[in-house]
Amino acid sequence: MKHGVLKVLQDRINDDELFVKLFGCDERIIAYKKRMLKSVFDLFESKFSGLIERESIRIISVPNRVELLGKHTDYQGGETFLLTGPKNFFAISAISRDDISELVNADPKLGTTVLKLGRRKPEVLKEGEGANYTITVAKRLYNNLLDKGQNPIRNVKSVFIGDIPFGGGTSGSSAKLIADFYIFSSVNDLLEDKGFISLVLENGKKAGIKIGQQEVDDFTLSLSMYLAHFENGLDFGDLRGNKGVGTFGGSEDHTAILLGQRGKLLLCRYCPTEVLERIDMKDDFQTVVAYSAKVAEKTKDAMAKYNRLSKYASSSVSVLNEINGTNHRLLRDCYQNMSCEQMARDVYKQLSRRDKMLAERAYQFFMEREIIRKAVRCMKDGDIKGYEKLINESHELSKRYLGNIVPEVDFLQQTANRLGAYGATGFGAGFGGSCYAVVGRSEAKDFIKRWEEEYMKTFPQYRKKAQFDEYPPSSGCYWEKTDG
Repeated sequence: MKHGVLKVLQDRINDDELFVKLFGCDERIIAYKKRMLKSVFDLFESKFSGLIERESIRIISVPNRVELLGKHTDYQGGETFLLTGPKNFFAISAISRDDISELVNADPKLGTTVLKLGRRKPEVLKEGEGANYTITVAKRLYNNLLDKGQNPIRNVKSVFIGDIPFGGGTSGSSAKLIADFYIFSSVNDLLEDKGFISLVLENGKKAGIKIGQQEVDDFTLSLSMYLAHFENGLDFGDLRGNKGVGTFGGSEDHTAILLGQRGKLLLCRYCPTEVLERIDMKDDFQTVVAYSAKVAEKTKDAMAKYNRLSKYASSSVSVLNEINGTNHRLLRDCYQNMSCEQMARDVYKQLSRRDKMLAERAYQFFMEREIIRKAVRCMKDGDIKGYEKLINESHELSKRYLGNIVPEVDFLQQTANRLGAYGATGFGAGFGGSCYAVVGRSEAKDFIKRWEEEYMKTFPQYRKKAQFDEYPPSSGCYWEKTDG
């Protein structure tokens, strides 16, 4: 018979209220998510009930995201239009009694990561899938706290599971890193600790974050940027970085994952991060996402593809500064007092005399910003035909000027339009990944079925690997304490 904190935890998992809060009222999604979390609980109870401090256990949910618009714009100070997704990591976590951290994936094929904290470099005893994210988080968090005279984190026991397709362009890698952070930080009471909250806020200010934005929690915003620096390995104010996980991207993933709200879309601008608007997703429409199963790898060999676009953008800034006698840091700031459409024409004219690749990269940046401005207005006005035209344009821009749309994703985009979607586009970093389409809410399930059938006829090698899902805008990161 269960008793104490485990009984309280089990009762919480059986309560639909938790899942409605996170994902909305779709009964199918609630049932599936409940099964996910129950599998985590069952394994946690059987494996760790005698190895944890039972006074308090944490439930954690970390979602994915869909980049509706904003292809490779965030790291040059542009805008992105974001949906926080219903795919997620669930975790249950508690302080370890045996001074060893174990993070167990409830999917046995993906293994367990075991490490021992207590030194600046954690002792790694076993590596499961995604162990590099766990090690990066544990090492940086431990050292940042130690450097600032705060108590270092203690070892934890955790079981987790996720349904985000890795390499799918929906921020699975960022979500894994953030889930690992919450696994360690929540049970170490950091997220309620005034000293830690102050540490993140003060270094957020030093890193240039705009504090005091309307309807935005300052700590959550600063924390999202802190976690982006875990990923890119850079210093966050005075909090020293380490190697990170090798991407030179921006901060949109972490913003959407932490700041998302159920039923809302996010319009953000970056460098520094600003939440410009939260926009209602119209009730009559649904976003549907197809993961192509063409994996967008983030291995060492694949990093050059991603980082090339980032380097082209920064090189564009350097050349424009040389041409115009300016000293700008971001592509966003190289032109003032004109529409983004005019900026795109001007930058292409200037840069094409020097380097066509740089000209095309900068042109795409400004045109994508113009598309975002118009598309947000269409979404607010309920102009679905206008939105359709714009997201199709965004796909073509990415295909032509970024060169990051693979045949599988291009097929999904064209097929979605042929089947009657209100527009479709590949999204994310590209070079694999996913496509989203907008459809009538009442037609979503039938559309998904037909979309999948068409894809499998042409790409049968991805059968049982590709995923086709409805994506209602869902809640950002969530954790709660379960006391016995």
